[in-house]
Amino acid sequence: MSSVRRVTAWRTGYLSIGVIFVLIGVLVGHYVEELFGMFFGIFGLSLLFEACRKSALMVSSGKDEFKVIVRGRKPPFNVIIQKNGRPLWKGEVADYVEVGDFYFDLVDGKLLVRFEGEPLGRLP
Repeated sequence: MSSVRRVTAWRTGYLSIGVIFVLIGVLVGHYVEELFGMFFGIFGLSLLFEACRKSALMVSSGKDEFKVIVRGRKPPFNVIIQKNGRPLWKGEVADYVEVGDFYFDLVDGKLLVRFEGEPLGRLP
């Protein structure tokens, strides 16, 4: 028996750069020029918006915990499987792929994830 929960994973690179640009935008807008500050602020906010656009599933099975991270909005999807925090598999899924107990299938433009034959959900 396994338990599944859907989480939103953050892209740490986009997140940190987005925060830096928002802060630069506030400082530049206050001390130098409002137009430049607005530019940096909007750019930073768009990076923050992109930082949370990564879907993930957490699967707990016995003593093992798997994390399935899917990047991309259309095929081929970049998929990363982590087991207990360590990378297990990384690759592209364009149609159908089997990796251990995981099965990935493309259905209606979304990625259907199965674990031990049981459907977990569609990502993203």
